[in-house]
Amino acid sequence: MSNQYELFSMVPILRAAEQSALGGKPAAIGAFNVNFYNQARGILEGLRRADAPGIIQASRGANQFQGGPDKIQVMILQAMEDSGHSLPVALHLDHGNEEQAPICVDEGFSSVMIDASVLDLEGNIALSRKICDYAHPKGVSVEGEIGKLAGVEEDVIHETTTYGDPFLVPYFFNESGADALAVAYGTSHGPNKGSQGGLENLAVWVIEKSYKGMVAYGQNENHFLVSHGSSTVPKEIVDEINKYGGNVRGAAGIPMHKIQEAVKVGIRKINIDTDLRLGITATFRKYFSDNPGVEDTSTNVLKPIKYELDSKLEAIDPRDYLKVIDASLLRTDPKGTALEEVMGLVQERIAAHVEKLVHDFGCAGLAGKVDRVSLSEQAKSYI
Repeated sequence: MSNQYELFSMVPILRAAEQSALGGKPAAIGAFNVNFYNQARGILEGLRRADAPGIIQASRGANQFQGGPDKIQVMILQAMEDSGHSLPVALHLDHGNEEQAPICVDEGFSSVMIDASVLDLEGNIALSRKICDYAHPKGVSVEGEIGKLAGVEEDVIHETTTYGDPFLVPYFFNESGADALAVAYGTSHGPNKGSQGGLENLAVWVIEKSYKGMVAYGQNENHFLVSHGSSTVPKEIVDEINKYGGNVRGAAGIPMHKIQEAVKVGIRKINIDTDLRLGITATFRKYFSDNPGVEDTSTNVLKPIKYELDSKLEAIDPRDYLKVIDASLLRTDPKGTALEEVMGLVQERIAAHVEKLVHDFGCAGLAGKVDRVSLSEQAKSYI
């Protein structure tokens, strides 16, 4: 595979957003979760249309779904090569743990998260430092987390949000060595974020104070704040799911103007997962409705998928209804197979949504502003 299709640490990508903000144009980089090939192709296409750098994330659940992080890494590089995508992209482990983070470093991810937020502060710092000491010599960036977000993220469940202490942010960066930090400030995981998305004055205060502390200690061009649980959950997509047989209730996302407020006061990475899940699910449901009986032409692929959707009306996670087919079918271009048409529709929907979001985040046009630092060069910066 050509060196043209290489992965980057998050650091130079997020630095481009910070430099844009320092120049008077607030910006944050979109970080989009992925589970299968056409989802990756859609993300890459949306970034290309907006001339934006980006971060593709795989959770522990995604790695398990595809049979390991090595398969995810190969899939992402293949999607980049197949689409000719040479804009800066990082491949990031989302919500990693002590076991998975080093494995992903070894399997070619260019960034990892260690979520040790369940520990006390010193335990969190110690584990985050351990992962940094493992990742940084390979040029791999590391994200940590303080505070706890409400909602469900893979196997992590919190009933309520515990806000991160903004006055501890510079200390955490200094002691842990982390490059990025998710500070819980009122967002939540999943499609039910509340009528206001949980973002009130306290949320802005937490981010603003965190960022000002980083600036005071000269950390802001090498360390970055992250917003988790930031999907917008468009009402029209939820309505489409329900129109075509789904039963998604109480869904509400983060209003874009609230996300933009957070970007203005220091957020540089914005995690998006639920939006893509909803769009994929809406596309599959509409496809089966628009093409009655199509599943009978391919009983080994489409029929079990439709059966799962018909059985799980509340499902929004595509892994719930795609797990019934061979995962290897989802790691490559489906051209010439029964999945080709529906996956083409999925890819386009994701591309359009990603393109819109990165414009709203302010990172459109920043691809050329990223220093193209190789992982080996990035490793030297930590010495």
